[in-house]
Amino acid sequence: MMTRENDPAFSARLREESERTKDDPYPPDTVVRRPNRSQVYSVRLTPDEQARVQSVADAMHLPASTLVRSWILERLDQESA
Repeated sequence: MMTRENDPAFSARLREESERTKDDPYPPDTVVRRPNRSQVYSVRLTPDEQARVQSVADAMHLPASTLVRSWILERLDQESA
């Protein structure tokens, strides 16, 4: 997996804006190209496991849920190959 260095302040501003506007309607000319991710899975982790996931996510300047989703999708791609 390739990591990129991001400006933490910029990432924080993007996260804040994303959360603040998450329920806003899309502009009329928007074309949605990504699948509607409406299914939610609940995964139980120990506090240590959760801390490890959060540590990796923080180092990559990502929300933990985005990191975990990327891991799942990468593994599904591997299983399909």
